[in-house]
Amino acid sequence: MSDYARRNNSPSVSTAGSNATGASSAVESNSAAVEDMPKEQVMIYLTQNSVTHQNDEIPETLAALQKADQMGLGKKSMIPISDDFSDGHSTTQYAFGEAKAAEMTWWHDDATLKSGQVRINGKVLTLGANEGHVEDSDLLETDVSKGVMQTIQKDWKTALEFVGLPSSRAAEVIKTLMSDSDGARLMHSGGGASNEMLQLISVLNRAEMGEFEISSFVISGHHYAGSSYIFGEKGDHEYDDDELTGDTLDVRDIELLSKVFPTAFAQVDSMMFSACNTHELGLEDEGGNERSTEDWVSSTFPEAERMSNWQEIAPGSDYAAFFSGEFALDVAKEEAGQGAAFNDWQFTKTQKGQMFRSEKDAAGNFQELPTKRSKNSYPHYNNYKGLRNSNHEAFHKREDLMRYILKKL
Repeated sequence: MSDYARRNNSPSVSTAGSNATGASSAVESNSAAVEDMPKEQVMIYLTQNSVTHQNDEIPETLAALQKADQMGLGKKSMIPISDDFSDGHSTTQYAFGEAKAAEMTWWHDDATLKSGQVRINGKVLTLGANEGHVEDSDLLETDVSKGVMQTIQKDWKTALEFVGLPSSRAAEVIKTLMSDSDGARLMHSGGGASNEMLQLISVLNRAEMGEFEISSFVISGHHYAGSSYIFGEKGDHEYDDDELTGDTLDVRDIELLSKVFPTAFAQVDSMMFSACNTHELGLEDEGGNERSTEDWVSSTFPEAERMSNWQEIAPGSDYAAFFSGEFALDVAKEEAGQGAAFNDWQFTKTQKGQMFRSEKDAAGNFQELPTKRSKNSYPHYNNYKGLRNSNHEAFHKREDLMRYILKKL
C-alpha cells in the first residue's frame, strides 16, 4: 500500500506514554516517525514501444499528473522505463542516475556489441540471449547451452551490483529469475528486454530501500492474446517479438520480482495494461487451470485496489495516450477521496476493443466496473493534443512536463 493510502486508511495513534518506556521506546518511536514520513509518490511507466511513446502516451500521462497537481489532488512523479526512444532519448538516466548511465553503453548504441549486451567500464556483459547463441531463432530456451546461461547469470550479478543493488539482493534476483533445480536458466523475458529489466530492477530496489513509493504501475506495448509477454517493435510495426531473443518482457518475471521486492510491490495501489488482449495473459496455475489477469495483478501487487486492461485490440498510441492520461487523473481523484471517479470515464473503447476497469470489493476480489461513459471525466482528445495541448512533442522537450519526471541524482 502506498504512503498516501496508508496515511488515509490508518487510525490515529496516541503518542502519550510513560517515562518508564526508556530509550528503546524512543528509538522505536523515531523509527516509526521516519517510516510514517510522506514519501514521493511515483508512477512507473514501463513501455516496450520505444518508437512513439515519448511523443504520445508518456507526455499525455505527465500532463494528467500535472493537472492533478494543479487541482490540488497531490503531486505524483513518473519514472519512464524503455529502450532508447527513436529520437535517441534514454530513460536509463532516470533509473540509474546520469553518472551511472554515462558509464554504460548498450548494444543499440555500439555496432560492435550484440543484442542483449552492455559495456560497463570497458567490460562487455551479456545480459540476454541473442541470435548467435542459437542455430535457429525458432529454437526454445533449452537449446541455449548451459555455458551461455551461466555467463548471463554471472554478468547479471555484475550489472546489478553496478547499478546499486547490495550483493545479497543481487544474488536473490539471480536465484529467483535465473536459477532452477538444474542450475542456471534464462529468465522468461527475451534477451532484447534486458535493458528494461535492469532499469526496472534498479527502480524497484530504490523503492524497496525507501527512496520513494511506487503508487501506480503501467505496462505498455504490444501483446498477443494467450501470451505472457509484452513486446516492442523495431519501427514501422516490425515487431520485436521473438520469445528468446526479442524485446519481450514477460509478466511471469515481474510476478517473480515481487518476491524479491515485497515492499515495493505492496506500495502499488493501481495497475494498468496499455496493450492489446491483456484479458488473456496465457498463464496457468499449478493445476493447469487458466489464471485471469485479475489474479495476476492480485498476486503481483497484493495491495492494488484498481486495475485496467484491454480486451481485444487497443488503439494506436496517439489515441491510447488519452486512455493512459485519464487513468492517471481518475486514480489521483480517487486517492484524494473522490470515491466515484474511477467508475466514470470517457475513453472506454474503440471499434476494435474495449478497456475494462476493475476495483476490489470488501472481500478483496477485483470486480469489473460498469462502463458509465462521461464526456466530463476528461478533456476531449482536442485534435490529438489532449491535456498536453501539443501534437507529437516529446516529453523531454517540455520543461513543464519534465517537472514531473523523477530524476535520480
